[in-house]
Amino acid sequence: MASRKNKAAEDAQTIAKLIEDIDITMFTTVGSEGYLVSRPLSTQKAQFDGEKVWFFVAGDSPKVAEIERNSKVNLAYASKGRNTYVSMAGDAYVNNDPVKIEAFWNDALKAYFPRGINDPKLTLIEVAVRTAEFWDGPGSLIGKAIAFAVARVTKRDDAMGENRIVDLRQGRATSKSPRARATAAKTPARKAASSRAPAKKATAKKPTAKKATAKKTATKRSATTSSTASKKTATRKATKAARR
Repeated sequence: MASRKNKAAEDAQTIAKLIEDIDITMFTTVGSEGYLVSRPLSTQKAQFDGEKVWFFVAGDSPKVAEIERNSKVNLAYASKGRNTYVSMAGDAYVNNDPVKIEAFWNDALKAYFPRGINDPKLTLIEVAVRTAEFWDGPGSLIGKAIAFAVARVTKRDDAMGENRIVDLRQGRATSKSPRARATAAKTPARKAASSRAPAKKATAKKPTAKKATAKKTATKRSATTSSTASKKTATRKATKAARR
């Protein structure tokens, strides 16, 4: 249990470090017609603790109605300069706890909420993160060139950088590469296929004694009938010849 908690803490720290200097995220919700809708949002300056991310929005904006109807959301962070990309999936909720609002408030937000912390439109959204996937590679051109050369020579994709999927749900802290996940998904199917018994070859059924006897009798009758017909034909021909 202790090792699992340590792993969860390490994963949270890794993700927190990756997104700490990325202000804007693409916040994706499920729209009223069932299609995904994304818009840029500024993440509130708070150290990611492995559980939640926070945003201030206007209470009358469509995104609030969308998360109240369907809480499933995705957050996409990207830093081209650092060659870092993070995608988080989770559930979003409205949280108007005045203590939280005061803790995250900064005066720069007055451009959007003129009445400050007491602005009636000011709404705090919390996103409870379930899973995260990140890509982290060398940021400089030289670093990218070296990584590309190493990957080409060694045939190893991970030489280009780290790509991991992290499950951040409480008590389920796990981490694995997408390739490992894909391999694990294929393994049960392979085992199931190998466990199937080979199909039995169809064998021709031997005729029973009763059927064989019936067949012989039918053959004899056919031969007798044919012989009798031949004799009658010969007799008729002989009679006609005598009359001439």
